[in-house]
Amino acid sequence: MAGMVMGKLNYFNYCALAVMAVLLISVAARHMLKGRRNRYFWNLLLIVTSAVVLDIIAVHFDNSGGMYVLEKYVSHCAYLVMVNLAVPVYVIYLACLTDSMYRLRDSIPLQLVLAAPYVVIFELIVTTPFTHLIFYIDDAYNYARGSLYIWLYIVSAFYVSLGVVYALRCNRLFGRGQFLAMLAVFPIMLIALAVQVVHPAFRIEMFAHAIGILFLLFMVQKPEERTNPVTGYGRDFAYASDIEMAVRNQKAIRIILINVLNYKALRDILGYESMTALMNRISEQILSICKKNLPKVDPYYLDRGRFCLMVGKENFAQVENAANLISDMLKKDIFLQGMNINLQVNVCIIKCPEDLNDFQSIYAFSNEFEEYERTGKVLTAEEILKDGRYIIKDIEEIIDNAMNKEGLTVYYQPIYSVKQKKFVSAEALLRLNDEEYGHISPELFIPVAEKNGVIHKIGSFVLEEVCRFIASEEYKQLGMEYIEVNLSVAQCMRSDLAKEITELLEKYHLRPDQINLEITETAASSSQNIMMENIKKLSEGGIPFSLDDFGTGYSNMRRMTTLPLELVKLDKTFTNLQDNPKLESVVRNSVQMIKDMNMKIVVEGIETEDMAKFFSDLQCDYIQGFYYSKPLTKDGFVEFVRKENKK
Repeated sequence: MAGMVMGKLNYFNYCALAVMAVLLISVAARHMLKGRRNRYFWNLLLIVTSAVVLDIIAVHFDNSGGMYVLEKYVSHCAYLVMVNLAVPVYVIYLACLTDSMYRLRDSIPLQLVLAAPYVVIFELIVTTPFTHLIFYIDDAYNYARGSLYIWLYIVSAFYVSLGVVYALRCNRLFGRGQFLAMLAVFPIMLIALAVQVVHPAFRIEMFAHAIGILFLLFMVQKPEERTNPVTGYGRDFAYASDIEMAVRNQKAIRIILINVLNYKALRDILGYESMTALMNRISEQILSICKKNLPKVDPYYLDRGRFCLMVGKENFAQVENAANLISDMLKKDIFLQGMNINLQVNVCIIKCPEDLNDFQSIYAFSNEFEEYERTGKVLTAEEILKDGRYIIKDIEEIIDNAMNKEGLTVYYQPIYSVKQKKFVSAEALLRLNDEEYGHISPELFIPVAEKNGVIHKIGSFVLEEVCRFIASEEYKQLGMEYIEVNLSVAQCMRSDLAKEITELLEKYHLRPDQINLEITETAASSSQNIMMENIKKLSEGGIPFSLDDFGTGYSNMRRMTTLPLELVKLDKTFTNLQDNPKLESVVRNSVQMIKDMNMKIVVEGIETEDMAKFFSDLQCDYIQGFYYSKPLTKDGFVEFVRKENKK
């Protein structure tokens, strides 16, 4: 038979087709079709799969023993078009991996360098039935190579070289495993190509392509790390790495943040399965708008109802309109499993590098945005940053700069004794001023510092400053009883906290009762062994404790009775009696309950004479607030107390 004379074997092609089928099914099943990176990889899969199928068909006609001249020309031409397209598409995929496609789009010379060789080869291939330059069907109806067939290898070698050089130049953007996997594709292809040149019967080239793509899927695409299986969006890991890539490439981007504010409440009501279905529905609705307005968007799901859309320069003009459409759409009830679900959503646009220009700032802003209150309109990072609620560079760097340049300062707010009718103590409050951003609110930098671990450095600074002040002669002359120092939950978790405070007291020759350590309700309700051990050691050493911000959380009364608390500080929310008359009853009962537990009471946030009199009449022990004094610098505090206590 003529087919046996040709001796071409499709076994490797069948293996390649099996591998490609598994890859296609795997990618589709994992929803790896959203985002530019996934789309380029999917295109590469389709091109290689098409080439495998076409090579199988071409070999079939070659081995058929019949004439099939037209069929042979069509199948071979189609195969050569697709297989020669695979390598330049892989190079483009590399550009996508390094987030540098925008450079290709903006450079005509680069486009010509990348496209021209393939365009020439394409024209040679499609005209070869008439020119016979690439291949021809001879008089015996056998496939034969033409005089310019070698140019297919030359062009492939050009693209391989281009890909290798590009990968080497961008190696710093990848981990070692990813980098080696990307490079490994090229020698696999070249070796298989060399074997096929020497032994045309062994159709091994496409099998090598399939193995190379298998490497890419598990070493570079990393679906388990990068893709959320529910939404098909990128995970937090993918979002972070893509931001870092964009910053390194100095690429201008726009980010749309979408945060479901009532996520936790909905999750508690709906349960896991229904909540998963809801997040999937939201992701589909967001993409439905993106397909019309932001066709090349990269979507991410950061968990807890937080979605992000990263937009390239080509779609900048549509960002604001798309954000408004998404906001309007998510304001409507979603009907799911017989329920009408109302979402509370915030949407925000970040312009990079105009608003934020480094990785830490962008990533931190994306995470902190979930705490921003609902506004009902599309926000911008620019307006949020202006209100001072967000730090726009690394908080640790800001704190280090502040400590080195005396930007961290301890202020003192006087506390008035109702019984003694004078100021007997104060609360130490930290203030941070940055040369670039000015005053930064503790409500902003303390939570971030707790997450970053910088809170320990801040806490040590405050304790040292307070102890130094108490040991000073000017403080001793005031006749003050103690200074209150706040301890965060993170500080309470330090195994060496008790040792540090004890050593500071010894260093400055202070009595334990000269400082009072404040812990929050969150800390008080915790059952962490290290925290409880610290509180126990310090209390046994004679240091008093107070409970700060009582009434802002869900107080565990049983826990309160087991802790060595001497003071309870009523939060300033208890002073808003004019806004809520029923609150007066809550206040009176809370005060009586605390007194029944033999603990003293400090009322915070007093701003008027009426409020001061109300809580004095309730026989609260101490009063603190702007009615008496705002927080003062050390010198200002000393002057204030000297003056007021002489009256």
